Amino acid sequence: MGCGTGVIATCAALAGCDRVVAVDVNPQAVVNSQRNASRHGVADRLDSIHSDLFDALDGAERFDVVFWHSNYVLAPDDYRYANVHERAYVDAGYVTHRRYLEQAPRWLTPGGRALLHFSARGDLDELRRIAVECNRQLHIRRSAVFLEGEQEVEHLLIEVATRAGQA
Repeated sequence: MGCGTGVIATCAALAGCDRVVAVDVNPQAVVNSQRNASRHGVADRLDSIHSDLFDALDGAERFDVVFWHSNYVLAPDDYRYANVHERAYVDAGYVTHRRYLEQAPRWLTPGGRALLHFSARGDLDELRRIAVECNRQLHIRRSAVFLEGEQEVEHLLIEVATRAGQA
């Protein structure tokens, strides 16, 4: 989810994944992902799809891993996007995050994992609040700090799990 140029999807295919599905709401990102898959010789195993999260996927499909490079910057509920590119970084009211938390576990094979990239530029407390409302648990699996301009910014790899006893 949020494949952008397809770098993560292409690396997954290069690392040996039999099939990779790269999804983005931006049609140009889908084109870039396809080009990079071709450039690196993995186009036969990497499908790039224009979709808002899971909307355009076959409902019967299941995945071992679902990863979303989320648009972690929280904006007010009534925020109006100036262009599709802003949707790569900004999530008005965390509506898309709520959808991912609700939907991602349903797309997994037994034992599969739903992962989310998040950043200190986002509102982790709000994400945790939404997770509780969605009957999800968030587990930080990895954390790293990167210099972005003059500022150090923490980035998180978060696993999304269904709370015990919940569907």
